[in-house]
Amino acid sequence: MEDITLSTTVQQVLEKYPYAIEFFESKGMYCKTCKGKKYETLYNSAIYYGLNPEDFLNELRLFIKQNQKIRKV
Repeated sequence: MEDITLSTTVQQVLEKYPYAIEFFESKGMYCKTCKGKKYETLYNSAIYYGLNPEDFLNELRLFIKQNQKIRKV
């Protein structure tokens, strides 16, 4: 999950960690249906939604870490 950076696209995250859609939805981001996810970086997504990019990235990494244990991905 350290491979996830602010320049990672939303689609790249969802391809590797499909359950991360729950994280995005919890932030009011409906990435499942957004055509921009292919190009939209985590940095740009955070800024667009008024979130601190570093905090957003750290929360996403924590979410993935916690859910990897549960989902055995």
